[in-house]
Amino acid sequence: MKKLLLALVVLNACASLLTGCASSPPTRFYVLSNLSQPARPALNTARDVAVGVGPVELPDYLDRQQIVTRSGQNELNLAEFDKWGETLKDNANQVLAENLAVLLPSKKVLTHPWKRSTALDYQVVVKITRFDHTEGGETVLQARWNILNGDGSKELLARETRYVERPDGTGYAATVAAMNRALAQFSRDVANTINNEVNTTRTPP
Repeated sequence: MKKLLLALVVLNACASLLTGCASSPPTRFYVLSNLSQPARPALNTARDVAVGVGPVELPDYLDRQQIVTRSGQNELNLAEFDKWGETLKDNANQVLAENLAVLLPSKKVLTHPWKRSTALDYQVVVKITRFDHTEGGETVLQARWNILNGDGSKELLARETRYVERPDGTGYAATVAAMNRALAQFSRDVANTINNEVNTTRTPP
């Protein structure tokens, strides 16, 4: 009799677990995407340039798989079932590089780290200080970034920029799309700056 009761308890426990798993919503995974449509470079340059992108740094609170949103000035929410398909830092680094390959008149765009022997004309170093969404509000990308010479020994310029996007709808898919648009704006600014630098420093024939 005791064995029968124990078996019934185990079966009920297993049934409860299975019911709980069956009722849990599926986990959704997201990634940022590059500019897919051919884009005309903002400015024409005299020659192709080789550009290295990175390192790209993000705050520690964003260095996690869950998508992070703000419910207030100092409170963060971590999504339980909406996650990044890879680390946001790696994803943002790769997408920024791919965007520059579209926006610049050159396909010589590499992501950090690269071989020491690689010959570069410029390096783009990025420190993202905010890249998240306020619930019911705006998506913000804020970054401090520098353009260095090819070997990284000289800083050519330093900028701090902020981009604000309002999602076209609710939910995490709309939030990620807004983040993607903000990163695309940032990419265009970086491309314009590199093009201006090339046109300013090029040697007349």
